[in-house]
Amino acid sequence: MTVWVEGATGKAGRRVVEALAAAGVPVRAAGRHPGEPSPGVTPVLFDWHDQTTWEPALGDADTLFLKGLDSDPHADRLFARLIASAPRARRVVFMSVAAVGRTPADTPRRAVELAVQHSGRAWTILRPSWLLQNFDEDEWVFARALREDCELYASSGDGLVGFVDARDVAAAAVAVLTEDGHDGRCYTITGPEAITFGRVAEVLATASGRLIRHVPATVPQHRAYFARSGRPDAWIDHMLHLFEEVRTGVYATVTDDLHRLTGNPPRGLEAYAKEVWAR
Repeated sequence: MTVWVEGATGKAGRRVVEALAAAGVPVRAAGRHPGEPSPGVTPVLFDWHDQTTWEPALGDADTLFLKGLDSDPHADRLFARLIASAPRARRVVFMSVAAVGRTPADTPRRAVELAVQHSGRAWTILRPSWLLQNFDEDEWVFARALREDCELYASSGDGLVGFVDARDVAAAAVAVLTEDGHDGRCYTITGPEAITFGRVAEVLATASGRLIRHVPATVPQHRAYFARSGRPDAWIDHMLHLFEEVRTGVYATVTDDLHRLTGNPPRGLEAYAKEVWAR
């Protein structure tokens, strides 16, 4: 088996690549800025919007791990086209997001799920909750304001989130990619508890010894904060929609799917904070 991993340099993707390589599975690590080769890992250039990169990037891969295009309204068509252009691929694992199953069929992520399910290939869908690594790696969502201003911006109200460690998502991905019995299944991958963004700020402050505070932004304030990133309006709208979903409680669910897939309990916020944010 050779697994083609899209988004291979991202928060989740690079950990999936590392976990597969550690398990001895050959990987084609695809992205717009492919990294350096390493044992078992072949970096390949891939751009969703440049189809000339698709066939060379796919190579001889017989299994696809896909994640991209969070806010593209045409993502489902691109996914369907990519899968159709990979005749050697017999399995597709798609990393979606938690609670997508309860959204309308025409929302981008749900439409992509349906495209994967109707692709004619064996499929599995992972639906992780928000990644803990967003707090230190995602510059314009949380990391820069936390690092420079000790502020955690979140128009989340009192909404709860079952934050999950990206390494646990990678472990779940390796399980469904390398083991039988997961075809046609969806798994929701969460951490051990659902907590507020205010609680996240408290834990990060304790671990770091810094006066980190939660900024309970209004939607207009949060839009202005995101606008400073220079990112497209579609991305800003997508992010604000995610926080709206937090306020309505769709990310409050906690599951045991990770334990059932890997046999291990999920890492929690405190463990992440001590490892990444400790003084």
